[in-house]
Amino acid sequence: MLDIKFIRSNPDEVVRAMKTRGMDLDLSEFLSLDERRRKILSEVEQLKSKRNTVSKEIGMMKKNGENADELVKEMGQVGDEIKKLDDDVKEIDAALRNIVLAIPNIPDKSLPIGGEQDYRVERTWGEPKQFDFEAKGHWDIGEKLNILDFERATKVTGTRFTFYRGLGAKLERAVISLMLDIHTTENGYEELIPPYMANKDSMTGTGQLPKFAEDMFKLEGMDYYLIPTAEVPVTNYYRDEILDEKNLPIKHCAFSPCFRAEAGSYGRDTRGIIRQHQFHKVELVKFAHPENSFEEL
Repeated sequence: MLDIKFIRSNPDEVVRAMKTRGMDLDLSEFLSLDERRRKILSEVEQLKSKRNTVSKEIGMMKKNGENADELVKEMGQVGDEIKKLDDDVKEIDAALRNIVLAIPNIPDKSLPIGGEQDYRVERTWGEPKQFDFEAKGHWDIGEKLNILDFERATKVTGTRFTFYRGLGAKLERAVISLMLDIHTTENGYEELIPPYMANKDSMTGTGQLPKFAEDMFKLEGMDYYLIPTAEVPVTNYYRDEILDEKNLPIKHCAFSPCFRAEAGSYGRDTRGIIRQHQFHKVELVKFAHPENSFEEL
């Protein structure tokens, strides 16, 4: 989430940055609410200062045997006004938070502007295999080899689920172990086995909420969501903690099943295992100093 102070001080920069992401951002409501909030806080401080001064005066009057009923009554009204203004600030803070949560991060200036057609290849490894015949889809090969079963998964659960069986299950498990072993033994990552559910605060902390709420599976009657990636619990592992800079970077890897409703993918990748409601993934998360984070990619 972007810092409110940064948005307040650099509204034009934020709007320009969002345009590079194809987003027309209107910050007029944010700026209006923010200005109103600051005015209310100033008024509250003035009222509190007045109350403190008059309270001392009331104390002196009572000490001298004087009647201070009118001032006491007036300060009661001041207290009511302060409470009302504090409540107004809480409402504004909630509205500002909702606005800021909907604003994506500012892209790095080195990134190309545009959509998929403007993507830039950073690096490649090897060459794509060229066939002298028409290649079959993995779904056809998987069913023919009896290592993937889409039909029974649809019967048991629904579409976009798959049974891995026999060598298919063994291959899936082997690839997961291979990735975990490589990163823990050769690349210095510490393995975590995370919870497969996370609460609303965790989902908000990594940006899934509120924007991607429709793409997530929520447990009915509970503040828990099935994780869309192990990135959510692993990133939130240190949430609300201060890390010692000398210990950075901290590197974690984690395997988990991932659960996604894929609400916005109707008609896309309807066959095979590319866009499933449940799939497996080994996630890499690195906590680094902001000045060195680009080099840590």
